[in-house]
Amino acid sequence: MSVKKTLLFVGYGSMAKAIALGIASSDLKNKYHIEITGRDTQKAQKFIEENHLGDVATIHPPFMHEISSQSSLHGSSGRLDVDGKIVILCVKPYALGSFVYFGKAHSVYSVLAGVGMEMLKQHIQATNYAKIMPNVGARFQKSSTAVYIEGDIQEEAREIISSFGCAVFVDSESLVDASIATGGSSPAFLALIAQALIDAGVREGLKRDDALKLVRATFEGFANLLAEQSPDTIIAAITSPGGTTIEGLSVLEDRAVRGAVIEACHRAVAKSRQKH
Repeated sequence: MSVKKTLLFVGYGSMAKAIALGIASSDLKNKYHIEITGRDTQKAQKFIEENHLGDVATIHPPFMHEISSQSSLHGSSGRLDVDGKIVILCVKPYALGSFVYFGKAHSVYSVLAGVGMEMLKQHIQATNYAKIMPNVGARFQKSSTAVYIEGDIQEEAREIISSFGCAVFVDSESLVDASIATGGSSPAFLALIAQALIDAGVREGLKRDDALKLVRATFEGFANLLAEQSPDTIIAAITSPGGTTIEGLSVLEDRAVRGAVIEACHRAVAKSRQKH
């Protein structure tokens, strides 16, 4: 029987949760142990318990505090043993320096916006590095994730990242920042659109619960359409001459909604490029 590799999650926020749940729901749960660590041991323990990760968080290396027979946590001393491990950094950028990482990691995957490869190398030693930009769809194995690699972990990265969604490999770390426009922040932008559609339904007389059901179904159907067709093809198929859809689209174009979305994405990317 082959020895399981260790995935060490540094952080226990929404992105760590999404990625960990995606991996735990895939076949990789039989290949990797998951460790969770952070500055607050109680929060890390709660993370494991609330997300039912006890069956995959089973390793007990040195300098770890045993929580149960099947889950384990690093102590909160600030010293983390990363030697030979696959480290997934999910903390806020300012918290990167909260720990002393000793040993040499096999690979480091960073989701930290605004933290470049050179800064990562100053804080944590590893044979390989990857900068990734997933989104919260990871918990349903539906993340869109841009990936930039320095090292020889193409297949490892593809395996791990594909376990929680789609992996798109790019040629520079600046393009990972750029993907905030199409992946990292876009679920929030789409949620705003969804909320507007629900409110529109209520304005026209629908009950809010009914409007929510209709918008959810519309987004599900649209996702399937987009998997097969381009946006302009979808618009053309729905829009008839002098019809209701072109009437609504003309208002959106008049209000520069397209430009507003592009500018919102641009500013989100610019914010991510403000180095910490």
